[in-house]
This record gives sequence, structure tokens and C-alpha cells, in this order.
Amino acid sequence: MTTDERIDNLLNHCKNYASDLLMETGELFPFGALTDASGLTHHREVEVDEKRIPSNGEMIDLLLSYFTHEMQNNGALAFALCCEVSVKLDENTDVDAISIDIRHRDEPDVPMFYYPFTLKEDEQVTFGEMFAVKR
Repeated sequence: MTTDERIDNLLNHCKNYASDLLMETGELFPFGALTDASGLTHHREVEVDEKRIPSNGEMIDLLLSYFTHEMQNNGALAFALCCEVSVKLDENTDVDAISIDIRHRDEPDVPMFYYPFTLKEDEQVTFGEMFAVKR
């Protein structure tokens, strides 16, 4: 499996899971995925105690800490952190998007990826064209 295939697998996993979450709940909480040393992609999310629901920032910090630890200890070749964001495309246009932050051990210059989306009243998700921004 090449680096590009690993990145594509992480992108596809995140887009598909985000779509499922949005259609089922109308919301998107932070989650992620990692590619292990054998090249398999695994889903990861924060287990939430309904008595104390962490903020999105806390969930992102927990996931990032976990993924960084896994990569430093050779348990992961790459990981993706996904969350909902609002992106300003120009002076007058803001869009909802999923942000996918991929870190890869062998590819230091992976850009930030964004999938604009709309959630219709019938809970159907429509994605716009993905774009990437150099870090």
C-alpha cells in the first residue's frame, strides 16, 4: 500500500463516517482514524459519559494525544482527525465543512482537507468538491 493509498483510505473513512453521523444525528462530533503498521484503517472516537459530555476541543485534544502516542510508538503509520468547521471561501461566503487533518509518518507535507457539505431537511447530506490547503 502506498502513502497515497493510505491517505485516500483515511479520507474515505472520515467522509463516509461523517456522512453517516450527519444523516443519523444531524451533528458531527470530532472523531478520527488511524492506519496501523500493517496498513489497516481503524476508527477511533471518544467514548462519552452522558453525565459529562466533553467539549469538541477536549475531544480533539484526547484524540490528538492518543494518535500522536500511537505514531511515536510505531503503532500507527498515519492518522486522521476529523471535525466540523465553518470555512470562509471569500468575503461573502461561509460554508459548513468537515475538516480532515492527516498526519503521516512518511509524508510530512500532507495538506489540510475540507469537504463542504449541506444537510437538507430530509437529513440527506450533499458534499461539495473536496479541497486542500497547504499548511
